[in-house]
Amino acid sequence: MSNIDDIFNDIKSFGSVGIKKSDLKKKHSDVNFDDQLNQLAGSDKICISKKGTYVYCWEKQSYLEYLLSSDIKFKFLYYSITGIQSKLDNYSDSLFKYVEKIDCELSDMKGSFERFEEKINNLKPDSLLTTSTSSSLSIEDFKSRFDSAIGEKSQSIGWVELSVIKEDICESCNITSNEFYTLVSELIELYPENYELSSGGYEGVVLRGIIHGFVRCIA
Repeated sequence: MSNIDDIFNDIKSFGSVGIKKSDLKKKHSDVNFDDQLNQLAGSDKICISKKGTYVYCWEKQSYLEYLLSSDIKFKFLYYSITGIQSKLDNYSDSLFKYVEKIDCELSDMKGSFERFEEKINNLKPDSLLTTSTSSSLSIEDFKSRFDSAIGEKSQSIGWVELSVIKEDICESCNITSNEFYTLVSELIELYPENYELSSGGYEGVVLRGIIHGFVRCIA
């Protein structure tokens, strides 16, 4: 063991009481004491300070214990700082966990968007075309079927519910309910002199915000 290690171990053995520098120097008078003591202080292993009228030496942790037990102001300041540090550490942990959670949620959202994009890209153009042009029924063919249905389903005064006609035409022409009412609207617009609509019913052609669910031929 080197001389500097001997000096350090002697200082450490005295704990928070510390050892007088003069007593320590007497014990290690055969070495370059001051240089080695300064080396220990420079490497932050020991603390040198006055205690009363004498200069004492402490191992670093022991010096902290000495101050906490002998200096009330230092003790208060020390625990205030460590308390603040603890709160900051807890806040940092909470913030890190929150950021981590947000990062996971963003990753999940990114994955969802990627899967959605993949599904869109995998859609076949033919299926999109079929969806947008599923009704190949011309307006003239529709008019013929529409007029026939009115004649078959109408009451004595000529009125008939559009929903009743819709069921037959949608089934026979393989069109949807929306397509049916779109064609009805086009037909009424093209031949206003041939048809009359009446409000009422639960479904029909919407005019000026009112559902017109009854129709009759007037020409």
